[in-house]
This record gives sequence, structure tokens and C-alpha cells, in this order.
Amino acid sequence: MKRLIENVRVQYDLEGIILKKALLVGANLEGANLSGAQLQDVNLVVSNLRKANLQFAELQGAQLLGTTLRQASLWRVRLSSDTELVDVGWGNYVLAEETKGDFFSAEETYRMLKLWYTNAGMSDIAAKFYYREMEAKRKAQSWKKEPLSKLWSWVIRLLCGYGERYGNVVVAALVIIFGLAVVYVYGGLNLAYAIYFSAVSFTALGYGSWVNITPEGWVQALGAVESFLGVFMMALFLITFVRKMTR
Repeated sequence: MKRLIENVRVQYDLEGIILKKALLVGANLEGANLSGAQLQDVNLVVSNLRKANLQFAELQGAQLLGTTLRQASLWRVRLSSDTELVDVGWGNYVLAEETKGDFFSAEETYRMLKLWYTNAGMSDIAAKFYYREMEAKRKAQSWKKEPLSKLWSWVIRLLCGYGERYGNVVVAALVIIFGLAVVYVYGGLNLAYAIYFSAVSFTALGYGSWVNITPEGWVQALGAVESFLGVFMMALFLITFVRKMTR
């Protein structure tokens, strides 16, 4: 028989509890320990599961429409295609596994949620969990054991937010253009010519004959390096932008 529990604040351990097909609309389960709970087909619409422990819980067919799962622990939780996760309140999408420093479990959990939302056709939310997955992976890496992988993760995070933030690419491009323009000033160019030289080097468009620029040899060499960086950055922007806009 279905049970209706409204506005109930649970303050005790519910580990392993069996609540199959229970009607828990609006239940306040904030901080509750529901580890290993059997919650198949449970109705938890607009309930509060903030900071709840749902590790190993069975949530196949569970209705979680409008439910708050902010900072909940969801490691090894079992979902199904008919689990309802529409309009779930994830907050900033950071789960308890990550805040507690268990980055390997967090990476696995974020990957599971990313795949569920991808299969459900909700690519924008899937992208949020992909970003968190990459963040957990980066945090799990050690500077001592994996310095190159850790450095590369930092670079990709800053440049494009793991391919999710094309605005980062624009900011990085402007930093390169104006930063190198300052360097070119020390190579004998005035500021206006230095900015022009840097911009056209970055875009690899050619300097044109209407400006008489005769930089020193090392400035020309640096301009060639900047052209390579510019082509890379423009390709990165296009990939990131198209990926974001075509979802």
C-alpha cells in the first residue's frame, strides 16, 4: 500500500530501508542516510534530499521531478531509463563525493549522471556533469606522480573549460594578443604598431603593405610562434563554440 509522507524531517538512519512504490511527495529527507535503500518506483516529487546519502540506493523508476539533490552522495546509485530526473535541483552540480575529497568516486558518479542525461536527450545538463567529471579527474591527479597529465588538465581547463566554455578561449586569445604586444614594444615597435603586429600575427592574415613595420629578428620569430598559437586557438574556439551551439 502506498504511503503518503508530507513535510516530514528525517533525523535518523534509514540505511537499507525498503520503500518500493512509496508515495513520499514533498518529504524532507535532508541529510538522511539512505545508503542501500530500495527506492524502486518511489514517488519523491519535490522532496528535499539535500546532503542525503544515497550510495548504492536502488532508484530504478523513481520519480524525482523537482527534487533537491544538492550535495547529495550518489556513488554507485542505480538508475534506469524510466527514473525521472527532470528539473532536479543540483545546485552547482557539485556532489558530496567531490566536496569530501573522494575524487575517484566523484568522477565515476558524474560520468554515470552524464550518460543518463545524454541518453535522456538533456545535453545541457549532461555537459554540466561532464565538466564536473573532468574537474574530479583533474583533482584526483597528483603533481608528483602525474605532472604532465596534471599540467595538461590545468591548461585545458583554463583555455576552454574542457571544451565547454568558449568564452575562456576568447579571453585567452586577448591575453596572448595584448600580452605579446607589450613584448613587441620592447622590440622597437610603438604601442599601436605592436598591437597591430600582434593581432595580425595571431590571426595569420598577413601584415599588409600600408604599415611599415620592420621589427627585429627575434620579434619576427616570436610573431611566427604567435601565428601558430593563433591558428590553434581559433580552431579550439570553433570546436568549442560549435559543440556548445549544436546541442
